[in-house]
Amino acid sequence: MSTLWNFVLNVIAIAAGLWVVVEFIPGIDLTAAPGQELTAFLVLAAVFVIVNAVVAPVLRVVGLPLTCITLGLFALVINGIVLMLAEWLFNLLGFQDSSFHIDGLWPAILGAIVLAIISGIVNFFTSPLRARA
Repeated sequence: MSTLWNFVLNVIAIAAGLWVVVEFIPGIDLTAAPGQELTAFLVLAAVFVIVNAVVAPVLRVVGLPLTCITLGLFALVINGIVLMLAEWLFNLLGFQDSSFHIDGLWPAILGAIVLAIISGIVNFFTSPLRARA
């Protein structure tokens, strides 16, 4: 039960971060039917959490030499690629005529940085809820 609770809290934190990213980062847009924006953000966040749990560790292991050479900066590129993979999967699902669009790698990297900061802040405030689970 606590694993499900942590998944739900992660999805909420990522959805909040994605909302900030879509609002403030040029080149990243989410279009959804009127009244379906919240649901689209939650589905996109769930897709991102799953991609981050399944694909990101493989990318981090494969990119470890470049991450070491660049003193960790390549990890930002990996995070941007994970965000672009989430974009592709979300659009592949075709959730209620919603679409998520990233204009390129640089907006994806900037979006991943902002997403990490915002979700970290939200996770900080939800950590007491995680401790009780």
